[in-house]
Amino acid sequence: MFESWKRGLRVFFPFLCWVSIIGELRSRRRGLFWEKTGRGLPRRGQGPSVWLHTLSVGEVAGAGVLGLAIKKRFSSLRVILTVATLAGYKRAQRHFGDHLEVWPGPLLCSQVFERYFQAFSPRLFVLVESDLWPNLIYYLKKKGLPLLLANAALSEKSYKRLARVPRLARWLYGPFSVLVAASPEDRARLTRLLPQTPILYLGNLKYDFPPPSPEEVENLRRTLLPHLQNPIIVAGSTHPGEEVLILKAFRLLGKGSLILCPRKPERATELLALSREFGLSAALRSRPSPSQVLVVDTLGELRALYGLAEVALVGGSWVPIGGHNLLEPAALKVPVVFGPYTESVDSVARELLSSGGGLRVASDPSALAQTLERTLVEKSLRGKAAFSVYQTHRGAVDRYLRLLSQFL
Repeated sequence: MFESWKRGLRVFFPFLCWVSIIGELRSRRRGLFWEKTGRGLPRRGQGPSVWLHTLSVGEVAGAGVLGLAIKKRFSSLRVILTVATLAGYKRAQRHFGDHLEVWPGPLLCSQVFERYFQAFSPRLFVLVESDLWPNLIYYLKKKGLPLLLANAALSEKSYKRLARVPRLARWLYGPFSVLVAASPEDRARLTRLLPQTPILYLGNLKYDFPPPSPEEVENLRRTLLPHLQNPIIVAGSTHPGEEVLILKAFRLLGKGSLILCPRKPERATELLALSREFGLSAALRSRPSPSQVLVVDTLGELRALYGLAEVALVGGSWVPIGGHNLLEPAALKVPVVFGPYTESVDSVARELLSSGGGLRVASDPSALAQTLERTLVEKSLRGKAAFSVYQTHRGAVDRYLRLLSQFL
């Protein structure tokens, strides 16, 4: 029965191609549609490569840092980075375009895959994080290419679903030569799910992305400080449902300035209005003015904005998202406050809690306000503790290079 179902999935691949085309045309990524067909790629003959592929903004940092290290270690190889979303592609171009070949990810069509394959001449394909594209993966596997899944994440919920259909799990992950987990917890779940598959944990690539330079932070400080009051609190990567909690807590705190950085900058106007509904003066980052709340409507500044903070709130943790990167503020010696939902960053959350560099707070405005008050008093000690946790997570790239050398 499973073999029939598996064959049916492969028959379904051409349908995925049409879904991919329609989705690109209807979305805001349609500006990249022509590039994603592979028509503008370089012709074959420019030399072999390592092909890194990832989904969006959140994965670009780890993929790019690995790409730079590969370029330095294996200088005879081209290093290609493809990114599926427009926002991720723009970020990759901005941070890595001077050193890596950055292209939009392909449409999910076999003809397009062939154009990419011919243009890149890859010796190794590295998928960064766990957004699996079965038709692309199986196409490359048929070409005899070694495939590696890096920063592989598997939530408890996804594990339970796949554990019910273990043959599907083996089919999805089977083409990969090796899986490298994003955390010890991910490795444990993947090992239970795929006991015959080589699964390693080498550290998380995104934590090797260098923190913003002092110059970046100082430039923001000069631009924004005239419009802000101390203490400055930065709430990063927030989602709907979290901003109300944060604004209520900030109003109860009754001092300082809040820099509110939503996960999706297009929500900035909505959050500007929401802040004013709470009786707080508010302005947009693109048009700063003296205000209690500064809503960030720009891309790519969050990491440097954390450098202005005395306390950081990391979003995706007060709603069931799983939490975002807790070590971005920690890298700048800023204490980290987060909510109860940290499944995606569980080991780091526990280390921050144990060290005192992080505090977990329930979805309660009064409790959050009290925690902010307490953390502001203890910010120096807690910031140093957070930084010590960040330092222990560095070095994944070197371990990845030792692994990749087996395939190159």
